[in-house]
Amino acid sequence: MSKLNNLGNSGKLHIVGGGAIGCLLAASAQLNSVPYNCYPRSIETMPTKALWLDGQQIALKPPETCPIYLDKADVLVFPLKVYQLKDAILRWRPYLTQKKPTIVLLHNGMGGLEVAHELLGHDYPLLVATTSHGALKVASPNGNIQVKYTGLGATQIGVPEPAEPRPQTLPALLKTTPLLANAVALLDRALPPVQYHPAIDEALWTKLSINAVINPLTAIHNIQNKHIADAEFEQTRSAICHEFTLVANAYGFNFVEDEVHADVLCVATATGENYSSMHQDVSHGRQTEIDAINGYLVDKAKKKGIHVPVNTLLVERVQALKL
Repeated sequence: MSKLNNLGNSGKLHIVGGGAIGCLLAASAQLNSVPYNCYPRSIETMPTKALWLDGQQIALKPPETCPIYLDKADVLVFPLKVYQLKDAILRWRPYLTQKKPTIVLLHNGMGGLEVAHELLGHDYPLLVATTSHGALKVASPNGNIQVKYTGLGATQIGVPEPAEPRPQTLPALLKTTPLLANAVALLDRALPPVQYHPAIDEALWTKLSINAVINPLTAIHNIQNKHIADAEFEQTRSAICHEFTLVANAYGFNFVEDEVHADVLCVATATGENYSSMHQDVSHGRQTEIDAINGYLVDKAKKKGIHVPVNTLLVERVQALKL
């Protein structure tokens, strides 16, 4: 049993949207007897079952159709695309002003925190998280939509900037902000392991470095993740990692370019048979997260006067795929 579970068992998970990771969280909550509700944009596209790694099927609760007022100990999770976040928070905001339940942002890319701060204020109880669990929405043989668990992972979670000073350990978080610690514990019960990270910003930038290589290249070239490690992409990989390192370190981080490149290759190999989320978005004609990944790097680079031609070109090429 995780040490996080000793912090408390109060509250209920409320999961916004019907995406693969949100549905995976719901299914795991169902499996682990953690109370939860789901609030998809469309009930028609909400999976009714989850297919687990061991082959078992987990039936999901019927989803809710409208936001509700939450208790202070509840946890509202937004496992959405960054471009979906503003509308979702605006829809929920009237229900959050009284008791201020903890919000957890869980998405690829960057920029969601800025959206949340703009709409909720900098003092709203907020956690940001990144996960390496794999999930995919698929059609079952009878035509129903399922969420398929495609890979074990872990979730890192923490208190974002500008909350200062940030607790450096989970016990410190429990002492200073027990409701945030309770939210971490609740998520760990639902979909373990959840690891508290005292410098979550660094973890988010680390994931950004990987997404900035794998996502656009797999989308542009219509390839699985494993092909990112092919020799034909070595020069482009190196250039993206170089530009990422310049930008990230200009904002106070201490990334090493060769280590960033090695991490990208490690993830591409470990998830080799998968197709990236951006590849899937392009394949299904959906809006991509390019603006929240490589586009975010380009925007940050401009503010520091850093030239990032490769990332700029990748943004243009992915945007052109939607035309």
